[in-house]
Amino acid sequence: MTRSDRLEKLKNLLLTRRDELRRRSGSNCQNDSAIGDAADIAQYNVSSDLNSHLQSMEADELGEIELALHKFNEGTYGVCEVTGRPIPIARLEAMPLTRYSVEAQREAERQATAW
Repeated sequence: MTRSDRLEKLKNLLLTRRDELRRRSGSNCQNDSAIGDAADIAQYNVSSDLNSHLQSMEADELGEIELALHKFNEGTYGVCEVTGRPIPIARLEAMPLTRYSVEAQREAERQATAW
């Protein structure tokens, strides 16, 4: 399979995931009535906090997917934002939302820990 075939497969996976996340965000209706004793209310609050956190993570992922799909349309998907060189296809298949080569990612992490 060629690089372009593998990239097309990744694009289709990202489109599928985007559609799934969009469907979920449209169906995240909750009943906000917490009725019961203190334990029920505490459980509801924990559940509500967890749901909010998961929704936030999914919104972040959706944003990253939208960016990746935009890059597909521009022809820049799979190109490191730091070095400008192609990101190896194996890395993209393992981490489809990555924007950096391994070297650029390591350098960014090294700089972050230097602070």
